[in-house]
Amino acid sequence: MYLGKRKIFNLKKYEGTRKKLLEYKPEATFIAFSELEGLINKTQLAEQYFERSRSWINKRLHGCMYCKDETAFNEAEFRQLTEAFRDIAKRLMAHADEIDAAKLG
Repeated sequence: MYLGKRKIFNLKKYEGTRKKLLEYKPEATFIAFSELEGLINKTQLAEQYFERSRSWINKRLHGCMYCKDETAFNEAEFRQLTEAFRDIAKRLMAHADEIDAAKLG
């Protein structure tokens, strides 16, 4: 199910392609970032959860070649990324709950 906000010209075709890509961690990760469309600050995510730079995370997201080696997340980094997403989701839910509980004015 497409979770982004952009209008997709051929949603049925996109969903089929998306379903195939979600079978593999690198592609699923790329889809997550592209559908979040800038809602996740990659610089802060890299710094706060990996103690790395934005270029480090971008190289892994795009599978760049670096010194003749393809850069990609390893299994531990994929787990760390999923836990980072879960932590961000938990924090967002807590803030949403606080806003809901607060008085208006």
